[in-house]
Amino acid sequence: MEEYTYPVDRPERTVPHAGTARVEVRPRVTRQTILGMGFEIQSDSIASGNNGLPDDTTSVPHDLTRSERDRLAEQMLRGFRYCRIAGGLYWRGVGSDGRTLAPRWPEQLLEIRELLTRARVDGVSLENWSPPAYWKANRRLHGFPHGGPKDPENRLRCFGSHWKDDTEYRGDTERFLSDFARANVADIATLEAAGIPVSMWALNNEPNVNTPYSSCHYEPDEWARTFAAVAPEVRAAYPDVSIIGDCADHTARYLHRFETLYPQLVHLVDFTVLHTIGYRSDTVVPMVREVRAKLAKNRPIFQNEYEYLTDPASADRCLNIVNNIMNWFQLADAPSWFWIHALKPVTNSEASGYSLGYWMPAVGIPDDLRDTLPAALADLQPGTWTWNPHNWNAVAGFIRHLPWDSVVVEVHEETPDSDARVLAFRRPDGRLTIVASNHTGADLSVAIDSGRRTGVFRGYRYTPDDAGHAAMGVAIGTSSGPRWTSTLPDRSWEFWVEDLQ
Repeated sequence: MEEYTYPVDRPERTVPHAGTARVEVRPRVTRQTILGMGFEIQSDSIASGNNGLPDDTTSVPHDLTRSERDRLAEQMLRGFRYCRIAGGLYWRGVGSDGRTLAPRWPEQLLEIRELLTRARVDGVSLENWSPPAYWKANRRLHGFPHGGPKDPENRLRCFGSHWKDDTEYRGDTERFLSDFARANVADIATLEAAGIPVSMWALNNEPNVNTPYSSCHYEPDEWARTFAAVAPEVRAAYPDVSIIGDCADHTARYLHRFETLYPQLVHLVDFTVLHTIGYRSDTVVPMVREVRAKLAKNRPIFQNEYEYLTDPASADRCLNIVNNIMNWFQLADAPSWFWIHALKPVTNSEASGYSLGYWMPAVGIPDDLRDTLPAALADLQPGTWTWNPHNWNAVAGFIRHLPWDSVVVEVHEETPDSDARVLAFRRPDGRLTIVASNHTGADLSVAIDSGRRTGVFRGYRYTPDDAGHAAMGVAIGTSSGPRWTSTLPDRSWEFWVEDLQ
């Protein structure tokens, strides 16, 4: 929602910062485990501005040369735990029965498996943007052609206006949903058989939308009824796959309706997942508090789609991403956090706000489009990629310095400030890491009490334009003993990592 979105340029502070901040870390007081972070992959084509589904196969890793696929896996994706697979959108081929998903070209799933294996990604989160057209009242993946009116039949057949006249199911909603549940289970089986482990499953991405690309609109009652039919089958077939919901917006209204109508099935949902796309970092806590008050079960909450829908990446938006991640982990007890796209093609208008990097399609681009691009993108060779630093640098430090299964520890801020955030966690090897950011508009001296009697901490600084060698940050020295003060320039953030004892 636009009123929550962080702008390209930093809003003026109404109250100047004092220039100092005091932070007390309490390493013995533990909070949630951070399982790891996630990303999404554009493994099939989408038109610029998300305006339709082309027939071409412009996608990653498909377009990339072998060496560029390896570089993507090793330099960007290694460290992420999860990859989001967009069923019916970026994985939209259809099996011979028309009911299940399949590769759209023969090697599609092999390409994805090889990329994720080389990146050492743990598993995927499978979410339908749209089920195959067989299941839809409009018999297509997308909601409407670009520029056309929204199609009210962009929903499951059993909720369409002509359901009672359906010649196959003859209005039998229970039988339809039972078959639909089996198809969802079969989609998981297809990925698993291809060597792509499934870690999470969701019924539908953003059931509240109706779009010119793949989508399937549900009213809350419809979503609840469908989820109640499908989720038990997924759990029975794959008990180790985490079930997430509702993946709609920041209100969790679909999940709330499900809990109201099917209280006996509430236990099936492992994680509440919100979409807070491009939101200001200071919205995290009030939104999570509101959702927790609404839902019956106090389950872990995280967001799994962060990007900027409109306007480009920027230095100030970079700091908002950093602070957003820190607030989700330190203040909202989130077990994960997902960026949306690893790479977007240089041809797509949404690429700057969406991506951690850009790739040049294997077929190249027309000269008239090339003339509109910055030199760094226009000069890319077909099948190669480069970084989008204002997004990548924001995420990179957490990928490099936040191992899977780290545990957040308590932090006390003497004077909390939404532009100067802090995060502290213990790595699985026991080392403490403290993260501090400064987006106040001036230098900020941060006095840190680590809660450790002894120990050496090594500092690594990041800025929107500099993530250091191999995105490890720029080394800024060491601090010994329990307390130290670091002066952070405006628009910077630092990771202080404890040495092994």
